[in-house]
Amino acid sequence: MDFLFQFAALFSAITWASSGAILKTIKFNKYFSFPFFEACISFVIMIIVILLWGEWNSILNENFDSYLFFSIAAFISCVGTVSYVIGIQKTSIGVVFTIASSSNVLVALLFDIFLNSVRHSALVLLGAFLVLSGILLMNIKSFTSHEKQRIIGVLGGILAGSMWGIAVFFNDRALIDGSVLNGTLIRAIVSMITLTLASYIFRQKIERIIERIQFIKILSAGSLITISSLFWFISLDYTSGSLTAMFGSTSPIFAIIFGYFFLKEKIYKLEYLSILLAFVGIMIIIFFKS
Repeated sequence: MDFLFQFAALFSAITWASSGAILKTIKFNKYFSFPFFEACISFVIMIIVILLWGEWNSILNENFDSYLFFSIAAFISCVGTVSYVIGIQKTSIGVVFTIASSSNVLVALLFDIFLNSVRHSALVLLGAFLVLSGILLMNIKSFTSHEKQRIIGVLGGILAGSMWGIAVFFNDRALIDGSVLNGTLIRAIVSMITLTLASYIFRQKIERIIERIQFIKILSAGSLITISSLFWFISLDYTSGSLTAMFGSTSPIFAIIFGYFFLKEKIYKLEYLSILLAFVGIMIIIFFKS
């Protein structure tokens, strides 16, 4: 079972991509609306899970450092999300996501090497390179379009990925004595507070949910992201931050696959190649990780 837990970030990527397939059918006018709703849904789900499992005592008695590191990680991750939202307002989402994914893996890898003394084999690094190459190839049209890429959008992608990579480090530290349930709960609480403040600062007021079908879709997508977050924390608890980031960065590849099967979206030749590269990279990482 421990062996499977090491690859929980792959299941995290799959559930994250599943939520994306649902989100594509929902129209939001304000960028912070869904992240806020997701945080609220995650909070409610985690409260229910903790009550059912009777984990309140262990959570309330956790080490103070765990609370501190989880909170810092959640805040930094939210800063990354805000940067990502600003970035996609200024330039192509494909460009921003590619840069953010690459920055996330790179920063997590640097923290592992220099602060956690983690060393990966050349083959594992090759696998990570193939995964990121697949993501780049998938979004290559965004980079080669004639539309001039705005520097703010590019910087938003770099900052988002870097913040997420730094958050990986603090979550990794928190999980030394902390629990996965506590990490997911704190992420939800800090996200609600940070996104509420961000919505007022950037004048992106949270929208109201009026239609029943919209509520069901938001609830479904938010629940999937909560599950994704749990898988991500489980993976980080059993393996290094950089490996978790590598596996987690595969979510857009799974998003293409889900889009093809459930949304009837076309897959082009470059996307077939990007999927192949990513899966080859994943298999290399799985077989040759230390």
